Amino acid sequence: MFPQPFATLKLNEKGKFIADAYRQIREEQELDYDPSLEELDGGRLLRGARALVFASRSKISGDKVVKYPNDGKSILRTLKQDMTTDERVELLQNAMMKMFDTVIENRKQIGSLVGITAASALLSERSTKQLTKLMRTSLRGK
Repeated sequence: MFPQPFATLKLNEKGKFIADAYRQIREEQELDYDPSLEELDGGRLLRGARALVFASRSKISGDKVVKYPNDGKSILRTLKQDMTTDERVELLQNAMMKMFDTVIENRKQIGSLVGITAASALLSERSTKQLTKLMRTSLRGK
C-alpha cells in the first residue's frame, strides 16, 4: 500500500500539522513508537516560531529600508533657490538623518536574516537526527 499524498494532510484547528503528519507517516510506515521523539516536537516548534519571528522583523526592517530613503528624497525635493543657508542646512541634515536610519535598519534586517538562518539550521539538524533515529528503530524491528 502506498502512503497518501501530502496534499490530503489537513491543518487542524490547533496548528499541529507537523505532529499529525509525523504520526500519520509513522503509522503508515508501521514504525516503532519512540516516546523520546515526541518530546522533541516542542523544541522544534519553538525553533520554527523563532524563525518566523526573525522573518517578521526582517520584513519590517526591509520596509523601513525602502521608506526612509524615499522620505529623504522627499525632503531634498523641498529645497528651493530662495531658501537661506540655514534652512538648506537643516533640510540636508534631515535628509542625512533619514539615510543614517536606513543604514541602521539595513543592519537590523541582516541580523534578522542571520537569526532565520541559525534557527533553520537548528531545525534541520534536529530533523536529521529524528530521521536517523527513526531509521535505526525501524531497522532493529525487522
